[in-house]
Order: sequence, then structure tokens, then C-alpha cells
Amino acid sequence: MGFEDHSRRRWLEPRSLSDVLKRMIGDFGDNGAMYAIHEHWGEAVGSTVAQHCKPLRLLEGELLIEVDHPGWATEVRYLEQVLVTNLIQLHPKLDLTGIRVQVKGS
Repeated sequence: MGFEDHSRRRWLEPRSLSDVLKRMIGDFGDNGAMYAIHEHWGEAVGSTVAQHCKPLRLLEGELLIEVDHPGWATEVRYLEQVLVTNLIQLHPKLDLTGIRVQVKGS
């Protein structure tokens, strides 16, 4: 059996959706950081904050978060250190130093 046959068969074997997503996410170049953030978001920020704020992307160690109202921007800035600490505790390999906030539609 050649390399192509082995590689093709490996992709045809049944896999969990979680395994497939982790493999795809690993190819994005951020070592799965955004996947980890999304995976732990509700737990790290709490359900109320999660309803109004969503993580968009990492920019040089800062997490860009979009909020649905300027009041939530203030809240997220106030909670910045707690949120960063929570996310790092949930995913220790996360290289996160701070948070940036943008109001949706601004």
C-alpha cells in the first residue's frame, strides 16, 4: 500500500466531529487559539456577558471582542484582567495579554 492509499484511507475512517475540527483548526496558524477561546468562551466570561460579547480574532496577543452595545464595552474593559486570567486558566497554552473591544456596527 502506497502513501496515497494510506493517507486516503485515514481520511475515510470514521472520526468525531471534534477530532475533525481540531485538525482543521490546527491548520489556521494560531495553534488552535481561537478554537480554544470559542470552546471556553461561555465558561470564561459567564452566560450573560457571552450573550452580548463575542470573540473575533487575536491580534498580537490581544483578543478583539465585539459587543452589541457601548455599555458592554465598558463592562468588558472593566473585567479585562479577570477575562484574560479565566481564558488562560481554561487553556494554559493561550498567548493572551489583553483585550480590545469594538462596538458592533461602529
